[in-house]
Amino acid sequence: MRRHRFAPSALLTGLVLLGLAAVFLLDAAGEVSLSPRAAVPLTCAGLGLAALGAVTARVARGRAAARRSGRPAPSPAAPSGDHGVEGQ
Repeated sequence: MRRHRFAPSALLTGLVLLGLAAVFLLDAAGEVSLSPRAAVPLTCAGLGLAALGAVTARVARGRAAARRSGRPAPSPAAPSGDHGVEGQ
């Protein structure tokens, strides 16, 4: 089996969506009353937290790689690598 890096954003996104699904199931069963006005901001906040985790993990990996290679750490706003741009 091929190994892959740990992706905290995928974990947080999955947990947010599972939690939201559980709340919707409870709402359908009549146990909880959930309005769409509450569901949308909660979902956006959870996915924003997942995005923050992704950015934090990327910055941490970049700094760790720079430390291992002896280069200065890249800034979070700087593009890293060529993202499929040809001719450069």
